[in-house]
Amino acid sequence: MLFNSYEFVFLFFPLTMAGYFFCLGAGRRLGKGEGRGSLGKAFLLAASLLFYGWSRPGDLPALIGSMAVNYGLGRQMERTCHKNTVLMAGLFLNLAMLVCFKYFGGAYPAPLGISFFTFTQIAFLMECYRESIKEVKLLSYGLYVGFFPKIMQGPIALPGDMMGQFEKEGQAVCWERIYRNLYLFVLGMFKKVLIADTLGGAVDFGYAGLSTLNSGDGLIVMVSYTLQLYFDFSGYCDMAMGIAGMLGFDLPINFRSPYKAANILEFWKGWHITLTRFFTQYLYIPLGGNRKGIGRTYLNCLAVFFLSGLWHGAGWQFIVWGMMHGILYVITRAFKDRQKGKAKNGRDKMWNRAVHGICVLLTFLYVNIAWIFFRAPSVKEGFSLIKIIGSFSFGRINRNLAGCFNLDEFWYVIKVLGMDGWQYAHYILMTLILSSLLLLVFFGTNAVTYVKKVKPGWIHTLFMAALFVWSILSLSDVGSFLYVNF
Repeated sequence: MLFNSYEFVFLFFPLTMAGYFFCLGAGRRLGKGEGRGSLGKAFLLAASLLFYGWSRPGDLPALIGSMAVNYGLGRQMERTCHKNTVLMAGLFLNLAMLVCFKYFGGAYPAPLGISFFTFTQIAFLMECYRESIKEVKLLSYGLYVGFFPKIMQGPIALPGDMMGQFEKEGQAVCWERIYRNLYLFVLGMFKKVLIADTLGGAVDFGYAGLSTLNSGDGLIVMVSYTLQLYFDFSGYCDMAMGIAGMLGFDLPINFRSPYKAANILEFWKGWHITLTRFFTQYLYIPLGGNRKGIGRTYLNCLAVFFLSGLWHGAGWQFIVWGMMHGILYVITRAFKDRQKGKAKNGRDKMWNRAVHGICVLLTFLYVNIAWIFFRAPSVKEGFSLIKIIGSFSFGRINRNLAGCFNLDEFWYVIKVLGMDGWQYAHYILMTLILSSLLLLVFFGTNAVTYVKKVKPGWIHTLFMAALFVWSILSLSDVGSFLYVNF
């Protein structure tokens, strides 16, 4: 089941939310002591398993089996002095399952969200080994791994993010909290349904006919994918945070305006934040982090980006993407290390702003080029698109490519204004949409930050309702989220 579906919006989530709060109330009336919130947690876990197995029930045994094994290993670490052996066994089993399904599954598709629920459980085992968590209750563990807002695509929650919340009794209904998180959910759905999928049409058209593109077409396809991936994945995370928030839980933020970054280090502080945190805590630091000299530090950074590329897919194009980021990350970090302790530039603010703006644009361009390999079916096709863009064979933009941006509701306005007969009419919406989205990612406010500042009132309510209705009317043409494949 997807968040952007009629059955989720009008059936599953309203019933789940009502049932959960009803169970919380019943638990308070009937229960005593620590078990008062168990009824609500049991209901939420059952709903999460239903959500996960809705479209592919055959994936449920893999999820439940994985949860049972890892919970057993975690509890075993509390009772044995051979914790290191248990941890190694757990890591081997989790990684073997992930590798077998993702890279050697053949005709058997990997269970949905396997990367995310596997990483979640590795984090659980690591924290059990470090003794930062003890005596975790089965229901709390089941929700930590299987909580439906995050199981498919994250964010990758660590035990410290969620365990304490699930151990609590459960929050009573707070209408202002529900209002703000509903707003966040609607913004996320709008990002996915109206923005990401519109861009996706142009991206799919471009990659289906690379040989027909000129340099201008190639640039549009490249930038469209950069924007599509951001609005698709951040839209999902906004929806996930909104859903969890309406139920009384806080998920960790996963995006913080990454395209405003002035260098690649800043980019990774704002892009897929929970994945970066996972690799930092459970790979980079165990490898030695920055404690074993400069050379080893940079090698550890490269290892993290290599494995990040491999995690996203078995193709060489993902390795190229990961190493492009890793190499620039090391170069930037080395430059920053050399600048430490030196006097800061005393030039005026205008100059510094200009330099900052240039750095943002250069970083954005580099990230765009790297995303080409992330999207391309192969390294060869990735280089083909780069070659097309670099050939400077500019001409009129492909009319069919431009037509991918001509949403019916906007094209109707152009027809009413009598502009549809103009020879450049098909390029109006493409220009407006791309320029507006670029301004939004460079200068706009992050959705999570925006919602926190919102004061409930009729203006915001009407705006939210308009976005919701517009998104709902467009659901029938919407595809799945991009990161569900990873």
